[in-house]
Amino acid sequence: MFGQRLWRFCCSLKLAIVLASTGTMVMIGGSLLIPAYPRLFGPMDQLPLLAWWRSLGSQAPSHTWWVPVAGLLLVLLGFNTLCCFIDWLLNLRSRWRKTGEYLVHLGFVLLLIGYLWGSISGLRTEGVRITIGQTIPVPGMSGHYLQLETLEPVLAKGRQIDIIADLRLLRGDTVLTRKVARTNHPLLQRSLVVIPLSFGQQVVGFRTLFPPLGTVHLTPGSRLEIPGGGELRVLAIYPNATRRPGGQVIQRGESAGRPAFLLQLHSSAAVPWQGWYLPSEEPAPPALAVAGVDLRPLEPLYRPFGLFTITLDPGWPLAAAGATSMLAGIVFALVSFYAKRRRGDRPEIY
Repeated sequence: MFGQRLWRFCCSLKLAIVLASTGTMVMIGGSLLIPAYPRLFGPMDQLPLLAWWRSLGSQAPSHTWWVPVAGLLLVLLGFNTLCCFIDWLLNLRSRWRKTGEYLVHLGFVLLLIGYLWGSISGLRTEGVRITIGQTIPVPGMSGHYLQLETLEPVLAKGRQIDIIADLRLLRGDTVLTRKVARTNHPLLQRSLVVIPLSFGQQVVGFRTLFPPLGTVHLTPGSRLEIPGGGELRVLAIYPNATRRPGGQVIQRGESAGRPAFLLQLHSSAAVPWQGWYLPSEEPAPPALAVAGVDLRPLEPLYRPFGLFTITLDPGWPLAAAGATSMLAGIVFALVSFYAKRRRGDRPEIY
């Protein structure tokens, strides 16, 4: 009957060989294009496969056609393997001795489904910056937050070889887990993976000479009492800025250079004033000069930060189950093989 022939075809070892061989050749041939187009294929390892395809891969089909073809061949191979496993289950009484082989088959199918699920629904965010003491929302996980408590780079001859980050994962105000994560030992919580990558220093303010008070540390939120009554508030700081001809103040970078302070002056003797002040480029605005405010930045104030990769992989339980099934299948097959050889069912291996 046609149905039986179709089922035998779907379970065919020859079909598996053809699909595996063709898929291997397509992937080998396609991978030869990767070094030639680094901008196209470079982000491939930094994004879920579907996100990479939508953002970059689909824009250059002449170079990336092999990716969906290889994916289709893998899906067909997984379907063929699943059919073989189902056929084995239907004939378990006569084929139970091959349990190890079919556990490996099942593991492959689960791994493939887990990978496809993660590629379609997963999320990967590179270069997430977290300063010490900061709490940020976890991308893709509503109501969950990541907090960096301490950060310690491990250096050798001036080069980073590792980074140690004390992380806490919170759901609302409840701590779900705490982990001292390293580059090769990330924080793991269900489908979430947080990997420390690098570190740096962020300019958060300036040590500044303020003649009436001496040396003060100015950061956003600082408040200074000024002579004669009144208060000077620091609303924002650009570590390196310039003023355009139209009067707009723009930031030129995050490294320390020519700072700009967004200040707010409250004085009982005058109307409240707010504006930008660039000490190195221009004299103090009249409102500040009248109040006797003369700021002279001396050196920047830094706060360390870490750079992290945050990945969400909803398919990891299936992938883990697949790996466990494959391992169990290999162990079962080895035990079965040596048991048969002791009984004389298998020839000696020389």
